[in-house]
Order: sequence, then structure tokens, then C-alpha cells
Amino acid sequence: MKKYLPLFLLLITFSTEQIFAQNKYVDSLQLVVNQNQATDQDRFSAYYKLTEWFRVEENYTKAEAIIKKHLEFAERKKNEVEVTKAEVNQGIVYVNQEEFEKGVLQLEKIKARANKSKIANAYTSYLEAYITLNNGDSETALKLFQQLETTLEDEKEYSLLAKIYYNLYGIFSNLNDVENTMLYTQKMINEAKISTDKNLISNAYSALAVAYTLRYDTEKSSSDLQQIIEVSKSAVALGNQFKDQIGSRTNAIAKLNLASYYLKYYPEKTSLIKETTKEALKAAETAVGNQTVLASCYGILSHIAQQENNMAAAVSYLLDAFQILSKQQPIYYYSIIMVSDDLATLYQKMGNYEKAFHYQKLTTSYNLELYNQEQASSVKKIEAQYQFKKKEKEVALLKERSESQRKQKLLYAGLAIIGLIGSFFMYRSYHYHLKYSLQKEKKLVADKHEADLQIKLEKEEQSRLKAEQELAMLKQQQLQDEVMASQLQIQHKNNVLQKLKVKLEDDKSVNIKQILKEENLFDNDFEKVKFEIQEIHPNFFNVLNQNAAQKLTSLDLKYCAYIYLGMETKQIANLLNVEAKSVRMTKYRLKQKLGLGAEVDLLQFIKSLQQA
Repeated sequence: MKKYLPLFLLLITFSTEQIFAQNKYVDSLQLVVNQNQATDQDRFSAYYKLTEWFRVEENYTKAEAIIKKHLEFAERKKNEVEVTKAEVNQGIVYVNQEEFEKGVLQLEKIKARANKSKIANAYTSYLEAYITLNNGDSETALKLFQQLETTLEDEKEYSLLAKIYYNLYGIFSNLNDVENTMLYTQKMINEAKISTDKNLISNAYSALAVAYTLRYDTEKSSSDLQQIIEVSKSAVALGNQFKDQIGSRTNAIAKLNLASYYLKYYPEKTSLIKETTKEALKAAETAVGNQTVLASCYGILSHIAQQENNMAAAVSYLLDAFQILSKQQPIYYYSIIMVSDDLATLYQKMGNYEKAFHYQKLTTSYNLELYNQEQASSVKKIEAQYQFKKKEKEVALLKERSESQRKQKLLYAGLAIIGLIGSFFMYRSYHYHLKYSLQKEKKLVADKHEADLQIKLEKEEQSRLKAEQELAMLKQQQLQDEVMASQLQIQHKNNVLQKLKVKLEDDKSVNIKQILKEENLFDNDFEKVKFEIQEIHPNFFNVLNQNAAQKLTSLDLKYCAYIYLGMETKQIANLLNVEAKSVRMTKYRLKQKLGLGAEVDLLQFIKSLQQA
């Protein structure tokens, strides 16, 4: 059974931003912004913190209302830095709602003001890096965040620096770069402590625990294992000590993370795991939008119940988690897929095949919904990337044209002055006539230069249009490759479910446990190959067609994918409901279409395309 929820998922999902305590803390901030006698800086700070609170709570309507007031107050006070902060927060809200195109437009709006303030430009650069990271370009985002880190080295923007370090920590932890993960986590803790923000400190402790986890999983040092627990306890203790300054969600996640670490590294400490999990459950129940945290708590309790052979309690906990997640809007598919899959496995162990089949069907359905959701999100991100690059090219072209026009005007002005001077001296003396003629010749040369410049601009415009067309074609090819790769797994799942349904209806003896075991093996293999095809070599199917002597059909491409998976002839025949003889004949035809000799192994040839 899986551990609920994955520790890293919880940290990435909830700990990326500051989370503020409800009631007293929020009320105190509201009081500051409404008090005219409060200093401008105190009011600006309160606006910023309130925006963060409502944004993290996913109450975007209130967050945008606070941003609007923040912006109006900053404009009235003519404070350029605070105007930029408010507008940057609006851009982040757009990105959080996956309105990437609006986020890009907001960034361009901020850039258009041509800020002169170093801090205002730093916040603008942070939004650009944040958009880039959320669009999936972590390599470019890494460079932007590191440049921003250098820019702010001597500034006292502790909160912004902490966020920059957190994003850098997240990038390097995803790359399993232990050294840099530890480096930026330590930097984040230092900035958080200087800021005295208890939520920021708690999140920094959680990040440090992840850094120690990465190092322990690599080096297996007992001191790192001890630090994982100690740092997690520090986050919990902080939440218990400063209840009015730390949000209930932050407190709940800190306790849940501690329970997850106990479950992962000390599974025999069942009573301690249950006690810590129930504390997290109690904390999570007092906050809004904590469905995933609650489900994780129930998942851990279900796992412990299974260890104690209390299947009824295990099922009950999972059903509670399933009900909580199914009512969440929007549904968090990663979590509900794990819960429904574990319910199917648990019912299968108990011999209740009807419910096992029901929850397995739900798992398949949620996987399809997740796939559709990810596809839609990918399209949005690709479109935003396209628009972002398009805007950058347009701005560069406009700047170049503006500079050209400026030089042109200066040239015309200079020529006009020269013409006047030449005319003046022409009237005074015949000796200046030759000088005037030379000036006229220079004007002709300048006109020719202007014509050459115009031709150059037209060629660059044609290059830009060609680049846009190539980008659109690449986007279309990527989407086609992803759909082709995913259709194979969906088709296989549908075939298995149909066979299982027929057997259950005919009352035939069905070894569901064996079928599920085979399916899990197939899923693991297929996900590994799908990752290689889509991520390592995203143009896999296109390369196949390029290396074929004859055009390959969709069925040919499916055969190639199954062969790449290492499936035997009999397996492929069962999957496609055809005779083994037909599969062998198709393999023979594939070698002909690919122009391969009899001595060439088809599987080795297809795998070699990964290196192409």
C-alpha cells in the first residue's frame, strides 16, 4: 500500500508560499489597512500579507480585491515599488489560476512602465521567473532566479529572497541535486529568521527536512536520518508555540510530514505514528481547503489499521478519504486516484471482487480525467510560452525600429541643417558651391543606407514569421506524439476491463489478483517507456516515419510501441485479439517498410532510434 500522501507532494503543494493564521492575525492586518493613523509602510506591509493570505487560501476574489486597494493606495502615494508589488501579486494570482496568457500580459504591462527602481525591477524579474517555472521551463527559470539572487545580495528584501531561495531549492530537489538543495534551504532559513515570519520559518524547516531526506536516501547516514526527525519536530514545535502567528494548515502539514517520516523510516512505531497523524487531522479540520491533508491523514491511519489486520477500519478510513476528496472542487486527481486504487486493492484482498472492480473502474476513469486535465494544461502552457516568445520578439523589433527611426530623424535634421548652411554660403560666395555639392552627394549615400536598412527590416520580419510557423508546427507535433503514446495504454486498459466484465458476467473463475498484478507490471513498464518516448525523445514516432522506406500506419506505430516495450508475439496477439501468426506477419512487413534485412533484429533497431 502507498504512504499517504507522498511527502514531497505535500511540501510542493502547500509550502511554497507563506500561510497566515486566521482570525486574530488577519483581523489585525485588516485593522492596520483601515487605520488612517497607521504609517504608509505598515499599511503597505499589511496589504501585501493579506493578499498572500487570501491567495494561498485560494480565495482569489478577495485576493484581487485587496490587490486593487493596495494598487490604489500605492498610486495615490506615488510609490513605484508598491505599485509594482501589487501588480506582480496580480500576475501571480493569474498563474495560480492557470490563466497563463493573462499572466504574460500582466508581465508585459509592468515592463512597459520602464521602472527605474532596483527593487521594483527585482519584483518584476521574480514574476517573469515564476511564470517561466510554472510554464515548465525550469532550466530558464533557474538562470533567472540565480540572476535575481545576485541582484538582491545587498538588499534587505528578506521575504522576496526567501521565496527565491525556496524556488531554487524546489528546482534542485526535483533534479536530486543534494548539494544545491541543501545550500538554498540553508539560505532560505537564514532569510526567514531575519524576517521573523514564523510561517516562513516553519516552511523553511519543512524544506530542510526534505533536503536531509534526499541526502539520507543517497548516503544512508544515521546523522541525516536523525536530522530529518529533529527538523520536522522543530516545525511542529513552532506551530504549537506560535498558534496565533502560524496558520492551521501550516501546522497540520508540519505534523503530517512528521507522521509521514515516522511511517517511512520507523514503521514499527505505530502508536507514535497514529498519535502524530491524529494531531495533524485535528489541526487540518480547523482550516478551509484542507481536503488533501485530511485524506492523507486517513490514508496513514488506514495503512496502520492494515498492519494491525483491522481491515474494517482500514476500509472505513479510505472511504472517509474518498468522500472528502470527491467533494473537493476542483477534484485533486492525483490524490483520489491513489485512494480509489488502494480501495480496489483492499477489497480484492478481502475477496469483495464486485467493489474491487468498481473502484478499479473509478481509478481508470480518474486517470483519463487526469490525462485530459494535463493535456489541457499543457496546451495552455505551450500557448503561453508561444505568446511570451512572440511578445519578446515584437518588443525587440519595435525597439530596433524605434532606434532606426530616431537615427533617421537625426539624419534628416542634420541634412536639413547642412542644406541651409550650404544655401547660405552659396549665396555669399561661389567658392562654397563645391562644398554644397559634396553635401548633396552625402545625402544620396544616406538615402541608400536607409533603403538598405528597410530591406534588412523586411528580411527580419520574414524570419520572424517563419520562426512562428515552425514553433506552431512543433507544438502540433508534440501534441500528436503525446496522444499516440497515451492511446496505447488507454486502449489496453479498456480491453482488460472489457474482458474482466465479460468473465464476471459469465460467472467464470477469474483470478483478479493475477490480472491486477500483471496490469501493475504492465503499467510500470509502459509508464517507463512512455516517459522515454515523450520526455527523452519527444519526436519518437516522427523519427520512426523518417527512417521508414514506406509510410507507417497508425497500427504500425502501435506495433512498434509494443515491440519497444519488449512484449512477446503472444502478448501482442492477446492485446490486439489477433492470431500470433498475424503478429509475426506484421513484424515481417514492418521490417520491409523500415528497409531492414533479415539479419537485423527489429527490437534492437527500434530501441536504437532513442539514440538518434
